[in-house]
Amino acid sequence: MASKFYPAFLFRRLLIKDKILVVYIPLIIFPLLVLGIMSSNLFTQSLIEKTKRNVMDESSLILSRIDSIIKNAESCANIATTDLNRIFGAYPAIRSPLEEYQFRNQIQSQLGIDLIIFPDVDSAVFIDNQQNIYTSYSSPSEGDKQIFSSGILEEIRSSGSYGGNHWLPMQLRDYLVTDPSKPVLTLGKVIIDIHTGMPLGSLLLNVKESSLSAVYTNMGQGKLKDYFLLDSRGMIVSAPDTARLLKPPGEDSLNRLIVSNESFSRIIRTNRGDDLITTISYNKMDWSLVNVVPMEQLTGDIRKNIWMTVYIGVICLLFALLGARVLTRVIGKPLLDLTKAMRKVKEGDLDVSCKISTPDEIGLLSSVFNTMISRIKELLVRVETDQRMKKEYELALIHAQIKPHFLYNTLDLIYVLNDMNRNEEARDTTKALADYYRVALSKGREFITIGEEMKNALDYLSIQRVRYSDIFDFEINVPSELMNDEIPKLSIQPIVENAIYHGLKTKGSFGHITINGAREGQHIVIRVKDDGIGMDEEKVKEIMGFRSREKKPVSFGIYSVHERIKLYFGEEFGVSIQSAAGKGTEVRITVPAGDSRGKEYV
Repeated sequence: MASKFYPAFLFRRLLIKDKILVVYIPLIIFPLLVLGIMSSNLFTQSLIEKTKRNVMDESSLILSRIDSIIKNAESCANIATTDLNRIFGAYPAIRSPLEEYQFRNQIQSQLGIDLIIFPDVDSAVFIDNQQNIYTSYSSPSEGDKQIFSSGILEEIRSSGSYGGNHWLPMQLRDYLVTDPSKPVLTLGKVIIDIHTGMPLGSLLLNVKESSLSAVYTNMGQGKLKDYFLLDSRGMIVSAPDTARLLKPPGEDSLNRLIVSNESFSRIIRTNRGDDLITTISYNKMDWSLVNVVPMEQLTGDIRKNIWMTVYIGVICLLFALLGARVLTRVIGKPLLDLTKAMRKVKEGDLDVSCKISTPDEIGLLSSVFNTMISRIKELLVRVETDQRMKKEYELALIHAQIKPHFLYNTLDLIYVLNDMNRNEEARDTTKALADYYRVALSKGREFITIGEEMKNALDYLSIQRVRYSDIFDFEINVPSELMNDEIPKLSIQPIVENAIYHGLKTKGSFGHITINGAREGQHIVIRVKDDGIGMDEEKVKEIMGFRSREKKPVSFGIYSVHERIKLYFGEEFGVSIQSAAGKGTEVRITVPAGDSRGKEYV
């Protein structure tokens, strides 16, 4: 499983500039590679198909020209047959030496005239029944008599088409030819006396191989012009390269494939590699016109295009690398600077700033980062200030609650109660005093339950009611479901104390204090109400604020409770006062309910 995600893990660990290169370069290389391969394959297939069509069309034209040469030779033989019958009819069967001389000259002259009409035929030879040899080119030599032992005459006479045309295979011989070094294609024909039907002799017409190969040359030059003719024996009977004549073209399997098929064009693997071989059969002579094009030669231009694509790809890659480098410098370097600044913040250094002022997204990130750091610093200062103020308010409030005169007065009260033998009241007062200070200190806790806070207020009220039994009494009505919710400690007692000393003690008549609690939506509201002397609106503002001259709280207890609750829970919470002169005062403490306050306050 680890190896499966290892490349992705490595990629995630790369710097942004390296990621740009890793992504950017393949986007350049792969399209060029795919484009090169696909275009090369498409161009190769297109070129092969086009070459096949061109070769087939050109081969048809070549065979048409060769067929014309063959037919001209046959036409020449037919005309020569008529001319020889005419000459034989003009002379007696037994001729004098003069007549024989005239006869020979006339035959040679007529054969020469016939060859002028058919220039594709190189030479003509007539051999009569008395083995006299008559040629179109010169007087016969002794070497020409090899014809009688060659078996050619017998082959012509036994060809099965008496008086018809019989083509001999392409051969290289030194008799009855004008150039012994050139292979010739010979047409043999038995000359029949048109009057008696008896044979007069045999006619041989020689067509030079060069007349056939000239057809390929006249078709033009090029890499697709490698043509040759293959006979049924698997021998090359005509080719522009004379060194290949009368030899097999190559592998026996290839020869058999060419000879055994009528026509085809396909790519065949040979000893020298892949070749595009195209063959068209010439059934009249039992030949096959073959064209062989090496694929390496055919695709030479394609390889040039491939290399050109490679060169262009390398140039594009260099430009891509240059562009990627510029891109990484424009994008990567600012991001790297921003990352360094963030790393310093991670290490705890907030005295950093990222000086990137570009108008793009990175510039926006830098601006937001600088603003965020500035706000974090401000929030840290504010949190530090708030925490210090919380501690100051709490310590000041605790200090106010353990002021000596309250302790002394309570101890004096306990002494007097004991002296008056009111031991149970003295005991209860002592217990209330101990519980009161236990809650006030609370082992350093900032929050206590509403139940604990109500117990603290009850202990305080119980002590004060013993002292001022003729001034007030009290009543506490808080639902039990609110007792487990938490509240900052010493939130109710200072308000109760303020109600006794500033509301009821100076009233001049018996008063009453009521503490109620209720849940209102997501808030818990605790109301401390007295029916004392009350206060006007200006007095309320002074209690909840500061005197403009002295800059000190009028009632530090209420003010500190209000400020502490706001610091803990927010501006919507705290203490509010509703009062009117002579009509009493109601102080409301509002805190969030336990299931709606944030965890940071608990």
